[in-house]
Amino acid sequence: MEGKAVRHILGLSGGKDSTALAVLMRQKHPEIEMEYFFCDTHKELPETYEYLKRIEARLGIK
Repeated sequence: MEGKAVRHILGLSGGKDSTALAVLMRQKHPEIEMEYFFCDTHKELPETYEYLKRIEARLGIK
């Protein structure tokens, strides 16, 4: 992809698999500028939002 900027985007669901991938990518490839997203249905359990706050803190993201 010559001349085109590459975006690295990782979806977070609040589950263990997406969290593990996000942490692994941060540990193994800190040089990659990663963007994260969460598809909020506004029907999540309160625990999901708390978990996402912990992920944000762990990864140093907002």
